This record gives sequence, structure tokens and C-alpha cells, in this order.
Amino acid sequence: MATAGNGPGPVVVNVKEERALSIACDALRRGGVVALPTDTIYGLCCLVDNTEGINRIYGIKGRECSKPLAICVSSVQEITKCVELTPSCSAALPQLLPGGVTVVLPRKPHLNPALNPSYKTVGVRVPDHAFILQLCASLGAPIALTSANKSNGANSTVIEGFRDIWEGIDVVVDGGELTCNVGSTVVEIYHNDFKIIRKGRDYEKTLEVLQSLHGQVLRQ
Repeated sequence: MATAGNGPGPVVVNVKEERALSIACDALRRGGVVALPTDTIYGLCCLVDNTEGINRIYGIKGRECSKPLAICVSSVQEITKCVELTPSCSAALPQLLPGGVTVVLPRKPHLNPALNPSYKTVGVRVPDHAFILQLCASLGAPIALTSANKSNGANSTVIEGFRDIWEGIDVVVDGGELTCNVGSTVVEIYHNDFKIIRKGRDYEKTLEVLQSLHGQVLRQ
């Protein structure tokens, strides 16, 4: 397997192989960066507590440091370990997640300060994808997650779509061609209202859950 940032290229493993989960876990625990399928597009990830990995992701993508990364956890219940929830938000989350939604909420103080240092909030994902949920559960820790592409580049639905950044990645998990070509809907939820930061997958579902079922007001 390629060592963090110095190998000839990534280890490529099919998501259906039994060893895929252990290979990805081992790479992340050693401080590596892994590309993997999600319920939207291919993503890049590292452990949230891995400051070097976070910095590597920004370097691989050529991403401005002011642009935040999301975090991903294994279940809705795990979200409370990372962010603060209002009662209305707690009721809505099980209807939004797992799914193609990133929910932006106030971050808890213990999160790695190197992750989005200019932000008091953080976007949290629980993707509707078995592999990434199993990965987070096996790690017992959240991962930092962003799209697998050059900054502002096209979304990738196949691993060949981000081959230009393979050199900086330790493991590529091949989940085949993904059926979605957009990122998640990003929504910031307040006490009684919410704001759509980015339209993406499950946008209509997000509006329905927050407006129709929970009486939240959409901020314009």
C-alpha cells in the first residue's frame, strides 16, 4: 500500500471485496487519505482528528483553506457527539438522514481545531451508502469528507473521473459508476428556520421535511 503522500500511487480495491473495509480503515488510522463512493459522488476523506490528513486533502484538491470540509458519521445518533442540536432539529434529522443532505449545525468544542478553524459550525453527513457507514462504524470516529476532484472541478461518478489526483491518495475504493451526479443538499438549521446553502440531492425532500412536517421557515 502507498504510504501517506509518498507512494507511487494508490491501492485500488473494489468495494465488493471483503478486504476493502479493512484496507480503507488501516489507511485512515495510519493518517492516510482515502477516495470512496458515497450516495452522491466520489469523495475524499481522512480522520477528523488527523490534521496532516486534512492539510493533505486541501493540497490534493488545490482547495482554498477558507472553504470548509464536512464530517461524516455512521448514524444519526452519532451526530450529537459532533454538533449541538435544538429540539426541532433533533426531530427532523431522522427524517433527513441517512440521505443526500449535509446539515450545518454549531460544532462542539472538542472537534479538531484544524478542521474549518474559521467556522463555529460544521456540516454533518450520514450518507445512504453501506460502505461509508460501515467504515465510520468500524473506525469509531468521524471522518472529514469532501468531493474527489480538483477544487471547482467536475463531480466524479467513476474513479477514472479523478485520476488526475490519484498521486496524492493512499487508497481508492472503486464502487463502480454512481447513479447520482450532484453533491448533497447543504442546509443550515436554526431554532425555527433554515437556510439552503447549496441545492443538491434530496433538495425537495429537505424542504418537505423542514417546512411541511416541522413548520420551519425557509430563509431567503
